[in-house]
Amino acid sequence: MTVPVGVGATADIELPDVEPLLRTDTATRGAYTSDASIFRRIPQAVLEPDSVDQIKAGLALARERQWSVTMRGGGTSVAGNAIGEGLIIDVSRHFNRVIDIDPQTLTARIEPGAICDDLRAATAPYGLTYGPDPSTHSRCSIGGMIANNACGSHSLAWGTAADNVEELTILRADGSTVILRRGGTSDPALDEQLRTLRDDHLGEFRTKLSQFPRQVSGYGLHYLLQENGFDTAKAFAGSEGTLGIILEAVVRLVPIPKQKALAVLAFPTVFDAAAAAPLTRLPGVATSEGMGGDLLDTLRISQGSEAGSNLPGAVTDENGSRPAGGWLFCETTGETHAEATGRAQDLLDRFAAHPDHPTIASVLVSDPGEMRGLWRIRESAAGLVTRLPDGGEAWPNWEDSAVPPERLADYLRALYALLDQHGLRGIPFGHFGEGCVHLRISFTLGTDEGKAVFRAFMQDAAKLVARHGGSLSGEHGDGRARSELLPVMYTPEIMRSFVEVKSIFDPQRLLNPGVLIDADQIDSGIRPAPGQRTFEFLPVHDLNRDGGSLVNAVNRCVGVGLCRSEEHAMCPSFQITKDEVHSTRGRARVLSEMFRGELYPDGTDSKEVKDALDLCLSCHACADECPVNVDMSKYKTEFLHQHYKKKRRPMAHYSMGWLPLTSHFLHLVPGLATLANAVLSIKPVEKIVMRLGGVDTSRSMITFASRSFQSIAKKRRRRQTAARERVVLWPDSFTNHMDTHVAEDAYEVLTAMGYEVVVPSGFVCCGLTWHSTGQLTETQRILRGTFDRLEEWIDGSTPVVVLEPSCAAMLADEAPLLMTDDPRAATLSTQILTLGDLVERRGEKADANEAAWPFASLDVHGLSQVHCHERSRRAHGTTTSALERIGVDESAIETGCCGLAGNWGFEPGHGEMSRELGERELLPRVRELPDSDAVIADGFSCRTQIREGLAGSQHETKRGVHTAQLLRSALRPHI
Repeated sequence: MTVPVGVGATADIELPDVEPLLRTDTATRGAYTSDASIFRRIPQAVLEPDSVDQIKAGLALARERQWSVTMRGGGTSVAGNAIGEGLIIDVSRHFNRVIDIDPQTLTARIEPGAICDDLRAATAPYGLTYGPDPSTHSRCSIGGMIANNACGSHSLAWGTAADNVEELTILRADGSTVILRRGGTSDPALDEQLRTLRDDHLGEFRTKLSQFPRQVSGYGLHYLLQENGFDTAKAFAGSEGTLGIILEAVVRLVPIPKQKALAVLAFPTVFDAAAAAPLTRLPGVATSEGMGGDLLDTLRISQGSEAGSNLPGAVTDENGSRPAGGWLFCETTGETHAEATGRAQDLLDRFAAHPDHPTIASVLVSDPGEMRGLWRIRESAAGLVTRLPDGGEAWPNWEDSAVPPERLADYLRALYALLDQHGLRGIPFGHFGEGCVHLRISFTLGTDEGKAVFRAFMQDAAKLVARHGGSLSGEHGDGRARSELLPVMYTPEIMRSFVEVKSIFDPQRLLNPGVLIDADQIDSGIRPAPGQRTFEFLPVHDLNRDGGSLVNAVNRCVGVGLCRSEEHAMCPSFQITKDEVHSTRGRARVLSEMFRGELYPDGTDSKEVKDALDLCLSCHACADECPVNVDMSKYKTEFLHQHYKKKRRPMAHYSMGWLPLTSHFLHLVPGLATLANAVLSIKPVEKIVMRLGGVDTSRSMITFASRSFQSIAKKRRRRQTAARERVVLWPDSFTNHMDTHVAEDAYEVLTAMGYEVVVPSGFVCCGLTWHSTGQLTETQRILRGTFDRLEEWIDGSTPVVVLEPSCAAMLADEAPLLMTDDPRAATLSTQILTLGDLVERRGEKADANEAAWPFASLDVHGLSQVHCHERSRRAHGTTTSALERIGVDESAIETGCCGLAGNWGFEPGHGEMSRELGERELLPRVRELPDSDAVIADGFSCRTQIREGLAGSQHETKRGVHTAQLLRSALRPHI
C-alpha cells in the first residue's frame, strides 16, 4: 500500500502490507492483555515487525482503523505502559538487533527491541557496558527502558536511561520520521515548536522539574533548557510511548569497572538503613540498594528456611528472632582489587563506628560468585514481594515513589503509618541511596470495597510524597498506575506544558492514550478486580498456599517476565518460539482471561486456551525459577482435567497416559512383551500402531524388556542374605518394564551397601502419566491402590528409593496435594529418596569407616542431563556428591529440560520442537564428548532423547546412563 509519510515528506513511499502479519487470534490477544502491572486491556491485534517499514505500515493501518498504538518490548512495565486496546507493536521478537558498536565514541546503535543484557554481552569484549541495569535486565528491552526512563541499581554511578541517550530516531504519529539529539532535531519546524514551549514555561521547568535525580514523573522537559543543551533525545526519554515510536537509538557506553567489591551493611530496621543510605553516596560507590526484613521472610517462604543466610545479621536465634531488619548493598569499584575492597572496607569501618547510624553486622565480599549470590536476593525482590510472608497477595502500583535521599527515612516512616491507617501491608526495597522505594502492597483488588481502599490509599500516598518533595515515580514511569495523580505533584502550569508537548508530537492522541495526558483513572481496568472469577472451579490439587483457589494461584504471575529470559531453564518452549503466548507469563494471562470469561466465553471448554497451553512441557521449571513459584504444569493439569470432563480425549492421553498399566499387563503373560517387540519392529506395523495411538510417527517406538524387574527381583530376593537395614526399591514403570538393567544395577548397589532390598509386587505406580495428561480422578485412584499395596512400608522411616526422577517428584510433591484425604500420601512423601541421597548418606558414615564403602574410584568425567523434575523439585546435589565420591568429575547441562518431557514429546505436533530443544545444548555437547566420558541421564525420557537424537550418526553408539549404572561399575570386585 502507498501511505503518505506525513510532515516533512517529499514523496509517497511504498510500505509493505502488514495485515497478514497481524495476530488477531484470541490466544495472542489474551497473552497481551497485561504486562507486569495490575491493569488489563484487550488489544485488537498484535504486530511483530522485523523492519522499520513494517512498523510504519502498522502505524498507518492503525490510523486507518482508528486504533490506538502501544509499543512493547519485554512487557515488564509495572505501570501498565505496555498494554492497550488498539494495536500492540511488539519489537522484542524480531526488531531487536545491536546494529553497531563504536568503542571510540563509546556508543552503540540499537533497534528498540534489543535486550539490555544482549547489548551488555555485545559490548563486553570491548571492555564496555551499558550503564542502566534494572532488575529485569535479562529480558527488558532498551527501547522500553528509554521510554520509561529506567535505571536500576547502578544509577549512582551511571544515571538513568535518559542520561545515557545520545540520539533517537523516532516515528511520529503522523508517519514522519525525526531524529532527536542534543541541540535540536532533524525537523526545524519541530525545533521551533519545542523552543516556544520551553520559553513559555522557563521558570517552571527550572524550579519544578528535575529537583533530584529520581524525579522522573511526567515529561522530562527540563532537558529542553539551554543549560541542558536543548537535548531533545533526553527530553523524549521517559515519555512512555506517548510522543513517538523509537525506531533506532544511539546509547552511551561506559567502561566496565576493572574490579568490584560488595559491602553489605545490616541495620536494626529498614528505617535505619534508609537513614544511612545518603551517607553511602561516595566516590567509587556504584550502588546503595536497600531492603527490609520482610523481604527475607518472603524469600524463605519461596526458597526454603536457609535462603538468605549469607546476609549479615540474618541468622535467627533459638527464639526465632534475628538482629537485622534492614540492609544496604553497596558495590564499590576500583582500578585494582585493593582499591575496590579498600572502599568497601571504608564503608564497613565508617558505619561500624558511626555515632548516628551504626551497623549491627556487615560483610565484605569480592568473589564474583559470592557477590552474585548476594545480589540475587535483591534482584529477585520484584517477583518475591508479590507474596507477603504469610502468603497473602501484594500488588504494585505505589511501586517506585522517590524522594530526595536525605528525606527517605522520614518518608518511609510516614508511608508505613499511611499503610497502617488504611489497613494495608507491604515489603520495601529499592534504590535507597537515591531515595527510590519499591513497594508491593496488600491491596484487596477483587472486591468493590477493596478497590475503594486502593483508590483512597493512592490519593493519600500521592499527597504524602508531594509533601516530602518527591516524585510519584522514580524509574518506572507513571503509566496507568499514577498518571491521574500527576496534578497532585505538579502545578497547573506544568500540567499544561505536558498537554502542549503531547499536542506537538501526537495531536490526535493516537499513541498510548490514557498515559500522562488525559489519564485513565487509576482504578479502571484492573486485572484482578471483581469479575475475574466468572469461570472459577474447584481444583483437585490442594492449593493451600493460594487459599485453595486456582485463580489466586494464576494471580501469582505479576508479570516480571523472568520466563522470557534465556539464562534459565524456564520456559523451554518460549526459548524456541520467542512467542509471548508460550511464555509462562503469557499462559498465565490466558488463564486469567479464561476465568473472567470475556475473551473466552467457553471457559474451560475453550479450544484457544487449550492450544495456548499445548506447548507447556510440564517440566516444572517455572515452579522453581519463577520468583513467586508460578507452577504452570499444575495449572495445565487442572485445566486439562476440566476441559476433557465431558469430551473424548486425544488418543495419546490413552496410549501414553495408560502406558504403565499396558506395560504391566504385557508382563503378566510370559513372552507377550517379546512378541509385542517383534511385531512392532516391523516398520509399517510400527507406524500404523503409532498413528492409531495418536503418537508422533517421527519418533521411534519404545521397546519392552523381556520380563519385568519385579519378576527378576522376586527370584533374587530368595538368595539374599540378612542385611542391616531395609530399603524399598520402587519399581517405576520405566525401570520395571523397559530399562530393567537400571533397576538391576541399583539393586546390586544397594545390596553391596548392606541393605536388604524390598521390591513391591503387583501394580504399583505413582500416576505420573495420568497426572501429566490431566486425568486427575484416575491419578487419585492409581495412587490409592498403590498405597494399599505399599502400606506395610509407609511408616515415615523406611527409605523408598525411586530411580526415575519424575516419579520421585510425583510421589514427594504432587501426591500429597492430590490426596489430602489420605494421610499415607504425606507420610510416604517424607520417605522418598534418590539413589544419590542414599549413597551420599552412606558415604558420610563411611568417612569414619572406609571398610564400609564398597566403591572404587572411576576417575572419569561425566556430563549430566539433570532431569527437569529433579532440577526443579528435588535437588540434584546429593547425586553430585555421590558421583564425586566414586571419582566422577561432573558437569551439567544448563538449559534444563531435554525436550522429550515424557509423553509431551510423543504427542502429535511436538516432535520438531522436541528435537529443537534437545539441540539447544544437550545433543551438541554429547556429540563433542570423548568416548571415555560418561553421559549421565537418570530420566528415561532424557536417555530416550539422547538415543534418538544421535541415531543414524557417527555418535549413535553413545548412550545415556543412569547413576545406578555408574555406581554399579564402581563396585569393588569382591562385592
